[in-house]
Amino acid sequence: MEWFAWDFDHPAYFQIYADKAADAATEGPALAALLDLPPGSRVLDLPCGWGRLHPHLRARGLEVAGGDLSALNLRRHAAEQPAPLARLDFRALPFRDGCADGVFCAYTSWGYFATEAENLRQLAEFARVLRPGGALLLDLAGRKFLRNAVADVEGEWLEFPEEGYEERATWTPDGRRIRTERRCQGQAFRHDIWIPTDTEVRACLAEAGFGAPAAYGGLDGRAWTGDAERWIYRALRR
Repeated sequence: MEWFAWDFDHPAYFQIYADKAADAATEGPALAALLDLPPGSRVLDLPCGWGRLHPHLRARGLEVAGGDLSALNLRRHAAEQPAPLARLDFRALPFRDGCADGVFCAYTSWGYFATEAENLRQLAEFARVLRPGGALLLDLAGRKFLRNAVADVEGEWLEFPEEGYEERATWTPDGRRIRTERRCQGQAFRHDIWIPTDTEVRACLAEAGFGAPAAYGGLDGRAWTGDAERWIYRALRR
């Protein structure tokens, strides 16, 4: 089983990421503004998770449908934020060509797959379901910021007693992927995510069918820098 099929479909996911519910009040309006689509636009929230950002997209007058692999997250989304939802795999989206004005991909949700070909396929599928000129918002962790954040504690188990879990992070020997192990509710979880360089992001977007992206270094739309905590790209389908 691929790691994300296990990690994101276990009840412990909601415990480990409980803080993201509060973060949504800041992240949601900011990311929705950076997507920058007019009211009435059709947007796919991929992955949608439990729908924490859905209200902020809808508040801008967008027509939002969500998709996620996790049946557990989709059930919570349906209960708390009713919307059109689909259980799906990013490598083969169940949507027709050119059906959307926007694709919204938040919180480093690209790079999960084991091979670069599969990660490129995800972007190509995003391009396929967008109309020509449609917008992708791709929200990623800044590579240099993440490397610096992990440097002093790499390989050490850190405890988060209030949240009820512990974790340790390590980079793969080639420095391309970060692996985050967590222990929670008596279970072991392990994220394994490719953290690309800016050059790699741009090259993959171009190969997938997008034009040169606008790039931002924060939720406030500041100019992109290599040191930024978040790398946010807005790319239009060619």
